[in-house]
Amino acid sequence: MKTLNYFKNIISDLKIKKIPSSSKIFDWEVPAEWNIKDAYIKNARGKKIIDFKKNNLHLVSYSIPYQGILSKEELMPHLHTLPSKPNLIPYRTSYYKKDWGFCCSNKLLKSNDFKGPFKVFIDSSINKKGNLVYGEAYKKGKKKDEILLSTYCCHPSLANDNLSGLITAILLFEYIKNFSTQFSYRLVIAPETIGALCFLKKNKNINKILAGTIFSCTAGPDKLSIKEAYDNTHWINKISHLVLKKFTKNNYIIYPFSPEGSDERQYASPGFRIPTPSLHKSKYYEYDQYHTSGDNLNFISASNLNKTLNLYKEWFRAVDSFCYPKRKEMKGEFMLGKRNLYPGLGGSLNQKTNIRKKKQLNKNSILYGKTIITKNHLVGFNWLMHMSDGKNSNLDISKRSNLSLSLINECIKIFHEKGLITT
Repeated sequence: MKTLNYFKNIISDLKIKKIPSSSKIFDWEVPAEWNIKDAYIKNARGKKIIDFKKNNLHLVSYSIPYQGILSKEELMPHLHTLPSKPNLIPYRTSYYKKDWGFCCSNKLLKSNDFKGPFKVFIDSSINKKGNLVYGEAYKKGKKKDEILLSTYCCHPSLANDNLSGLITAILLFEYIKNFSTQFSYRLVIAPETIGALCFLKKNKNINKILAGTIFSCTAGPDKLSIKEAYDNTHWINKISHLVLKKFTKNNYIIYPFSPEGSDERQYASPGFRIPTPSLHKSKYYEYDQYHTSGDNLNFISASNLNKTLNLYKEWFRAVDSFCYPKRKEMKGEFMLGKRNLYPGLGGSLNQKTNIRKKKQLNKNSILYGKTIITKNHLVGFNWLMHMSDGKNSNLDISKRSNLSLSLINECIKIFHEKGLITT
C-alpha cells in the first residue's frame, strides 16, 4: 500500500483497488494479508546474527508468527542459503503454505557466530479479512482500443527485479500522457501472478486490450533484450524487434516466449491471449544476482535505466503509429502533382542530375511543411497508393517496400493530412 501511495503522488489519477482476502480469482484464491513488524535469530551469546530490520530478505515472505529456542538441528530445515553464492542472501516466499523461515548467506553458517541454541522470533500477523491491493491508471486515446503497460510490486529490496521495472513503467506512462495518442493506454501495478489475475478478473473491458508489455528488470549492466510475445507474428512483437534493431544497431538478445517468467503467462493464457513482449536490461533468470541480496542498488544504474526508458519511448511511438491505412478512392493513382507532392519537372527521378547540396533546396525540390520530399518519399507514396486497401498495415507496407517504418509513417501522415487515406 505504501508503494502505491508513493506512486500516486506522481500519477495523481492512479486508482488503488482492493480485493478482499479469500476472494476466488479463477483457479486461485487471494491470500490472507500479511504484515510484519520484526524478525530475528540470536545465537547462544545473544547476538542477532539474522535481522529482518537490517535486510528484509532475511525473512521468508509470509512467514507465520513464531518464537522459540531451537538447536542447530531443529533450526536448519528453516534456513535457506545459496552454497554456490556464499556471500549472498536468497529471496524466498511462502504465500500459500503456512510455514516460517529465514534466509542468510552460506558464509554465516561457516562462521563462529553460528553457535546454538538459537532464539527465534517472528512478529508477524496473518489477516484473513485483509486485502490485496493494486494500482491502475488510464490514458484515453482517440480509440478505445488499449495497450497494456503492466508491472509488479511484490519483490522487496530487489533493485533490478523489480524496482527498475516499476520506475520505467511510471516514467513511460507520464511521458505518454504528454501526447495525443491513437490508442488508449492502461497502466497496471500489481503483485505478480495473483495481482495480474485479479486485474484480469475485475476488468470488464479486457476485450479492448489489443496487446501490451511487461516492465521487468530494466536497469542491469547486460545487453538489451526482448522476451517475445506468445505469438511472435503479432504486430507488437514485430514492432518491438524493429525498434530494438534500430536502437541497438541489431546488437540485442532474443529470448523466445516460454510459459514461465512474469505476468505474460497470465495475459497470454487461452482465455485472454494478450501478446505482451517485454524489453529488458539484464533479464530475470539470466544474471547471477537474480533473487538475491546481490540485486541491489550497486547492480543497477540510472544510466542503464534511462537507456531502457529511451528504448521504450521509441517503442511507444512506433506502437502508437500502427494502423491499416485505407484509400478513400481505390481506383488508379492519386494525382500528386496538384497536391504539391510530386516534382513539376518529370523524367529525372532515377538520374543523378540536379542533385541538391546538403540543407539546400534546388529549383525542383518539394518542401512540405518542414519535410523535404525525397525520392524515398515518392517511392513510399507509390507503395502507399498500391497497398492501402485497409488490409495491409504500415508494418506490411514497410516490409514490402523495404523502406523504414518511420518513412512510411511520414508518408501516411502526409496522405492523411491531404485527405487521401483513413487510418
